[in-house]
Amino acid sequence: MKIGIVSDIHSNLPAIERIYNNLEKVVDEIYSLGDIIGYGPYPNECVDFLKYFKFSILGNHDAAVIGLREYNDFNEYAKFAIEWTKDNLSWEYLEKLKKFPQVLELDDVYLVHGSLRDPLDEYLINYYSVYANFELMEKKIAFFGHTHLAGAFLYSEKDREIYYINFAEGGELKIRKGYKYLINPGSVGQPRDGNWKASYAIYDTNLNIVEFRRVEYDLEKTQKYMQGLGFPRYLWERLQYGR
Repeated sequence: MKIGIVSDIHSNLPAIERIYNNLEKVVDEIYSLGDIIGYGPYPNECVDFLKYFKFSILGNHDAAVIGLREYNDFNEYAKFAIEWTKDNLSWEYLEKLKKFPQVLELDDVYLVHGSLRDPLDEYLINYYSVYANFELMEKKIAFFGHTHLAGAFLYSEKDREIYYINFAEGGELKIRKGYKYLINPGSVGQPRDGNWKASYAIYDTNLNIVEFRRVEYDLEKTQKYMQGLGFPRYLWERLQYGR
């Protein structure tokens, strides 16, 4: 089976449309790791896109919009986007998001937005948080998002060492015996790894390979729409830099 893995769409319709066009004929299922909304200008269209996904989980921005978490700790731009989204997201889609779980355990993998230890908010970016999550894992693989960085942490069960591989430019990861994996497909709608192209991954369960891919999308369309809606310059300008 081939599974498409996407995360952090952040209301960027042109980006997820381009990725879906690449995925629909080559994968059997698509999983979303949360933050469908927030930051971008197409919340309703992107929530509607969930109909194409086999599984979807809740992200911290999704949770803020539906009232599941406070967002006083968000920066001013994230707060603007949350409040704008709350004013513009349809009731139907708001109710749809409320039904999403924060963690999914499938036969051989976990799906989570932040981490297994803190599903909505923990950033897996340092040794201690990563190690703590590997200690919780009974399954071999956990797919996560939240950091907007395409990459993978590997834990060697033999020498108890942790390794990190950066996949900002794409590439392949072979799933091997004796290791556990925390894998981030990167962000669809707002990459922060220095590469503006939309990021996603394909997990081939037969070959035990995770392929990281980047694809160009109509960035200018998203930026112009955001400008027209009065979004802060920072939110639309950052997209072109992958930051």
